[in-house]
Amino acid sequence: MTRFHIHSAYYMVILFRNLCGIKIVRTLATKLLTSIDHSQFK
Repeated sequence: MTRFHIHSAYYMVILFRNLCGIKIVRTLATKLLTSIDHSQFK
């Protein structure tokens, strides 16, 4: 029982980290794309 709880918590932490990482990557990618677009238009 305890082992299962530990594993589930571990997977939840990994999932949460992945979601946060995806959000950060998305924001960085959008910022990069917008900066490139602005520089091209200038």
